[in-house]
Amino acid sequence: MSRSRIFALSLWCAASAAESLPAVESPGFATCAAYYFLAARGHGVQDYDRLYSSGEFSLNEAAKRHGKPSAESKMGDASSIMMKEMHQDWRQVAILDTKYASECRALAQEAGFRYE
Repeated sequence: MSRSRIFALSLWCAASAAESLPAVESPGFATCAAYYFLAARGHGVQDYDRLYSSGEFSLNEAAKRHGKPSAESKMGDASSIMMKEMHQDWRQVAILDTKYASECRALAQEAGFRYE
Protein backbone atom coordinates (compact mmCIF):
# COMPACT_ATOMS: atom_id res chain seq x y z
CA MET A 1 0.00 0.00 0.00
CA SER A 2 1.39 3.41 -0.91
CA ARG A 3 2.16 6.06 1.67
CA SER A 4 -0.51 8.35 0.29
CA ARG A 5 -3.15 5.61 0.65
CA ILE A 6 -2.03 4.88 4.20
CA PHE A 7 -2.17 8.60 5.02
CA ALA A 8 -5.64 8.93 3.49
CA LEU A 9 -6.84 5.85 5.39
CA SER A 10 -5.40 7.27 8.64
CA LEU A 11 -7.22 10.55 8.11
CA TRP A 12 -10.46 8.72 7.40
CA CYS A 13 -10.08 6.60 10.56
CA ALA A 14 -9.33 9.68 12.68
CA ALA A 15 -12.35 11.52 11.28
CA SER A 16 -14.59 8.52 11.89
CA ALA A 17 -13.37 8.19 15.46
CA ALA A 18 -13.95 11.89 16.12
CA GLU A 19 -17.51 11.64 14.82
CA SER A 20 -18.27 8.81 17.25
CA LEU A 21 -17.10 10.74 20.32
CA PRO A 22 -19.93 12.11 22.45
CA ALA A 23 -20.34 15.85 22.33
CA VAL A 24 -19.60 17.83 25.45
CA GLU A 25 -22.99 18.90 26.71
CA SER A 26 -24.01 21.89 28.70
CA PRO A 27 -25.67 21.07 31.99
CA GLY A 28 -29.41 20.49 31.88
CA PHE A 29 -32.01 21.67 34.36
CA ALA A 30 -31.62 18.66 36.68
CA THR A 31 -27.85 19.19 36.86
CA CYS A 32 -28.37 22.89 37.48
CA ALA A 33 -30.90 22.13 40.21
CA ALA A 34 -28.28 19.98 41.92
CA TYR A 35 -25.71 22.74 41.57
CA TYR A 36 -28.02 25.44 42.96
CA PHE A 37 -29.15 23.38 45.96
CA LEU A 38 -25.57 22.45 46.82
CA ALA A 39 -24.38 26.03 46.30
CA ALA A 40 -27.19 27.29 48.54
CA ARG A 41 -25.90 25.07 51.30
CA GLY A 42 -22.24 25.84 50.65
CA HIS A 43 -22.49 29.63 50.45
CA GLY A 44 -23.41 32.16 53.07
CA VAL A 45 -26.87 33.23 54.17
CA GLN A 46 -26.77 36.28 51.88
CA ASP A 47 -26.89 34.03 48.78
CA TYR A 48 -29.18 31.30 50.11
CA ASP A 49 -32.57 32.59 48.88
CA ARG A 50 -31.31 33.36 45.37
CA LEU A 51 -29.56 30.02 44.97
CA TYR A 52 -32.37 27.97 46.51
CA SER A 53 -35.00 29.70 44.34
CA SER A 54 -32.84 29.00 41.29
CA GLY A 55 -32.68 25.35 42.32
CA GLU A 56 -36.45 25.10 42.70
CA PHE A 57 -36.99 26.71 39.29
CA SER A 58 -34.45 24.39 37.65
CA LEU A 59 -35.94 21.28 39.24
CA ASN A 60 -39.44 22.29 38.15
CA GLU A 61 -38.21 22.86 34.59
CA ALA A 62 -36.52 19.44 34.60
CA ALA A 63 -39.76 17.85 35.87
CA LYS A 64 -41.74 19.51 33.07
CA ARG A 65 -39.39 18.04 30.50
CA HIS A 66 -38.68 14.60 31.94
CA GLY A 67 -41.27 13.93 34.64
CA LYS A 68 -40.75 14.38 38.35
CA PRO A 69 -39.22 10.94 39.14
CA SER A 70 -36.69 11.21 36.32
CA ALA A 71 -35.82 14.81 37.18
CA GLU A 72 -35.25 13.92 40.83
CA SER A 73 -33.16 10.90 39.87
CA LYS A 74 -31.00 12.93 37.49
CA MET A 75 -30.59 15.62 40.13
CA GLY A 76 -29.54 13.04 42.70
CA ASP A 77 -26.98 11.54 40.33
CA ALA A 78 -25.60 15.00 39.55
CA SER A 79 -25.44 15.86 43.27
CA SER A 80 -23.37 12.75 43.95
CA ILE A 81 -20.94 13.66 41.19
CA MET A 82 -20.68 17.24 42.42
CA MET A 83 -19.98 16.16 45.99
CA LYS A 84 -17.07 14.12 44.63
CA GLU A 85 -15.90 17.08 42.53
CA MET A 86 -15.62 19.20 45.65
CA HIS A 87 -14.12 16.31 47.62
CA GLN A 88 -17.05 16.20 50.09
CA ASP A 89 -15.76 19.51 51.46
CA TRP A 90 -18.21 22.42 51.59
CA ARG A 91 -15.30 24.85 51.80
CA GLN A 92 -14.56 23.89 48.19
CA VAL A 93 -17.97 24.85 46.78
CA ALA A 94 -16.14 27.33 44.51
CA ILE A 95 -15.13 24.32 42.40
CA LEU A 96 -18.80 23.89 41.52
CA ASP A 97 -19.27 27.62 40.98
CA THR A 98 -16.47 27.64 38.44
CA LYS A 99 -17.83 24.65 36.57
CA TYR A 100 -21.61 25.25 36.66
CA ALA A 101 -22.63 28.78 37.71
CA SER A 102 -22.34 30.60 34.41
CA GLU A 103 -24.03 27.98 32.23
CA CYS A 104 -26.77 27.30 34.77
CA ARG A 105 -27.49 31.02 35.14
CA ALA A 106 -27.76 31.33 31.35
CA LEU A 107 -30.02 28.26 31.10
CA ALA A 108 -32.39 29.55 33.77
CA GLN A 109 -32.51 33.02 32.25
CA GLU A 110 -33.25 31.59 28.80
CA ALA A 111 -36.19 29.74 30.35
CA GLY A 112 -37.51 32.96 31.87
CA PHE A 113 -36.21 32.80 35.45
CA ARG A 114 -35.44 36.11 37.10
CA TYR A 115 -34.52 36.49 40.74
CA GLU A 116 -35.06 40.04 41.89
